[in-house]
Amino acid sequence: MSDDTTDETSEVSLSVSMLGNQSAMDKAAETTQLDERRIATDVGRGIVPPYNPETLAAFQELNETHQACVRMKSRYEVGYGFDIVPHSQSNEPDPGDEAYQSVEGFWRGSDSRWQVGPEGTAASTPEEVLELARQDYHGVGWTSIEILTEGDGTPVGLAHVPSVTTRVRKTTTETEGGEEVEAAGHGYVQIRQGRRRYFGEAGDRYGDDPTFVGKKTGEVVHGDASKLPDGDEPANELIFIPNPSPLSLYYGIPDWVAAMQTMAADQAAKEWNHDVFDNLGIPYYAIKVKGGTLTEDSKDELRELMDNLKGSRYRTALLEVDEFEFENENPLQEGDASNVEIELEPIGSREDLDMEFEKFRTRNEHEIAKVHEVPPIMIGVTDTSNRSNSESQVQEFAEGVIAPEQAKFEARLYKILHQTALDVDDWTIEFELRGASRPMEEARVARTKIQAVRGSIPVNRGLEMVGEDPLP
Repeated sequence: MSDDTTDETSEVSLSVSMLGNQSAMDKAAETTQLDERRIATDVGRGIVPPYNPETLAAFQELNETHQACVRMKSRYEVGYGFDIVPHSQSNEPDPGDEAYQSVEGFWRGSDSRWQVGPEGTAASTPEEVLELARQDYHGVGWTSIEILTEGDGTPVGLAHVPSVTTRVRKTTTETEGGEEVEAAGHGYVQIRQGRRRYFGEAGDRYGDDPTFVGKKTGEVVHGDASKLPDGDEPANELIFIPNPSPLSLYYGIPDWVAAMQTMAADQAAKEWNHDVFDNLGIPYYAIKVKGGTLTEDSKDELRELMDNLKGSRYRTALLEVDEFEFENENPLQEGDASNVEIELEPIGSREDLDMEFEKFRTRNEHEIAKVHEVPPIMIGVTDTSNRSNSESQVQEFAEGVIAPEQAKFEARLYKILHQTALDVDDWTIEFELRGASRPMEEARVARTKIQAVRGSIPVNRGLEMVGEDPLP
């Protein structure tokens, strides 16, 4: 499990060497693009992300529209559950075979473990773990999911690891032309309150040449876990999924970073509005004195009056003038001191400001939802919606935004958990897609469910599965 353990950082630069010598056939299966030569890193703590993940996560506390969009997308992607279905490349596999039982046992078995925190926190469900992971994906830029295993490496569940605490490692020292350089490291490291916990990469321990990472030391060994230093043990592996961006090689960048300034401006508007209400809606005033100059005592009394005006219906201030305009122009001239005028004049119109404030915040809300690709109706904005376009908005959101993300996440989990860890090729998972019209897909899922129980199902339940009305 992950430790409930933020880190002190110091930046250094490092170099990265190219991949070592491999056979021509091996090279053909690998990308030949160049790695970054110099990468900012925390010493022994992994590569520094392009944006501070804690700052990115804090935006969800500051902006309600952003928070609603992140949660809405995560819930629609994985929060409504999933079905175990045949893989598209399989040939009508039998739901009663051992492969199906293996997958079913992992996801829904009585011994499966699902946690949203470190050891000792309450047990959870697959949907809760995956939904938190997707919130990290959209809010911070990458997902971190720990694979829980038995002693022989058989996976028995998943645990959410906060992505604000995980870093990609870049630590292996090599020699190149007499110069020490830093080559691509292996695995990941979680840092909390100065403590570290290392993780391997998902799939490391499976295959003909397994790789193990020391949980305490971060040492990397191949072939046999017994090669780890004394007192160390193999680390669990991490499913690390970045939100791809051309601006970052090792981490993802969330889609909403383009709206960071909009969120900051919206927060400033909320603080200004709070200040207005905190002062009972009293606008800013200018004090105009015509025909003379106030005494210093009168200025102090006036400042105190204005500072304490809030909450008082009636206040009185006696103001004195010690210099008259007619005396300054000609000291010998006689004049009338009663011509002195003192005016309290509000600056600007409250009605105009209220209107501009409302328009400004509405525009900000629209811009934030737009960068998330979430339609207005999904975040409770109904002034431009009716029954017809509301259904259309939800369907476009489901099919154009949610479905592609589900497909990518399903493929990742299938490759890592089903194929690599469980050695099952014929069965994958399919997340429920709310709001879309997909009759062919729904019929296929219904067929799989009926096959799984070998047809032993009430007629009305079968009709319900295929979208038909029950018999009278």
